[in-house]
Amino acid sequence: MTHIGPAIAIEGELTSEESLRLDGRVKGCLTVRDADLTIGQSARVEADIRGVRVLVLGTVIGGISASERIELGATARVEGHLSANTIVVTEGARFNGRIDMDRRTIAAKVAQFRAEQAAAASR
Repeated sequence: MTHIGPAIAIEGELTSEESLRLDGRVKGCLTVRDADLTIGQSARVEADIRGVRVLVLGTVIGGISASERIELGATARVEGHLSANTIVVTEGARFNGRIDMDRRTIAAKVAQFRAEQAAAASR
């Protein structure tokens, strides 16, 4: 597992193929393929997030798309849309946005994401 500590700030695109714990700041685009993403309590993310399983304990401004599961912990603060097969909102979490649990929409987003990744890899 990779850990990005609270003193780290990243602006741009962050991509990981292994589990990632983020306690710092990210502004841009955050993608975790075939692994877990944990947004720690001290983290602030202003980005569109794509992953398989996403746990949010900190602040996210932007959309979160997961092929399996999104969980908002009690300390989560999220403004944006959530799209996953399973979405869990723990008591105490704050969420402002929309939820999409339609498998066809999620499958289309995953297919679009994979096509974009394949195109980027071939450049």
